[in-house]
Amino acid sequence: MQVVTEQRSAEDRRPTGRRRAERALIDAMNGVLAAVGLTAASRWAEVDGVALHYLELGDGPPVVLLHGAGGGAANWFGVMGRLAQRFRVLAPDLPGFGLSAAIEPRAELGRHVAEFVDTWVSGFGVHRFDLVGTSFGGLVALRLAQRRPDAVGRLVLIDSAGLGREMPAAVRLAGLRVLGPLLLRPSRWGTRWLLRRLMTSGQPLDPSFEPVLLEYLYRTARAGDPALLARAFRLFAGPRGQREVLEDGELAALHAPTLVVWGRRDAFFPPSHAERAAARIPRAMLHWIEHAGHSPNWEAPGAVADAIVDFLSAPVEAA
Repeated sequence: MQVVTEQRSAEDRRPTGRRRAERALIDAMNGVLAAVGLTAASRWAEVDGVALHYLELGDGPPVVLLHGAGGGAANWFGVMGRLAQRFRVLAPDLPGFGLSAAIEPRAELGRHVAEFVDTWVSGFGVHRFDLVGTSFGGLVALRLAQRRPDAVGRLVLIDSAGLGREMPAAVRLAGLRVLGPLLLRPSRWGTRWLLRRLMTSGQPLDPSFEPVLLEYLYRTARAGDPALLARAFRLFAGPRGQREVLEDGELAALHAPTLVVWGRRDAFFPPSHAERAAARIPRAMLHWIEHAGHSPNWEAPGAVADAIVDFLSAPVEAA
């Protein structure tokens, strides 16, 4: 395992033929951050020969933020600033998303990506950190907490994958070999539909950032490898729903104090998944975000940030 951390421009890390698309992606990422007045360092790490992009800001105990299956590190624009007032925030573009290079997907997908993230974090010499994941990033966070119980101090799961099979029919169909590439093909209309119908409660987001968020989500999808994304998605979902779901015993074996944050109106993963996690994980508590859907960090960023900061700052009770 080798991790080399470096600072360089995103253009230096990409083939010349893709510069225009990636310049648009960089502009979109910067537009999201600028919409909330956020300044973050854009950095690169080489993880076993794979270029990983991440955002870093703040100082203090380290907190790693893992986004879902779309967009990238800038998805956390609504909460990073608040967290950075007390913590060192490290938010990667997961492999194959944002500006990061892809890795060949393999089953189990969440566990596979968790191994990669573990190598990246270990390259900092960080021996203990708190971990926050949303949607697919929540599944990766769960697998990383399993893999490194000595390193993960506290765990926050926001509308997390991996807690039950149920998911929308449209998403299950995207896991099919024939339909998947067609349904996953990026378009501005499709991006808006996903945001309004599945990723949020359906209400328009704050007009100060919704347009730039839509542009960022669209540009990250355009920059990805569609064939590789389709292969990865087949490992994540199928006709019966999510393929990688933690068993009761796996949840019961988690050691980290855990906060489960869930949008009450989540149309992607049902609230029963949150209730199962809170009931099975020994040191878990459940925090509902009313009137929010699958991405409360976009619909109610202040409430989500406050919940995370309060949880990570509270004294740890003995197990």
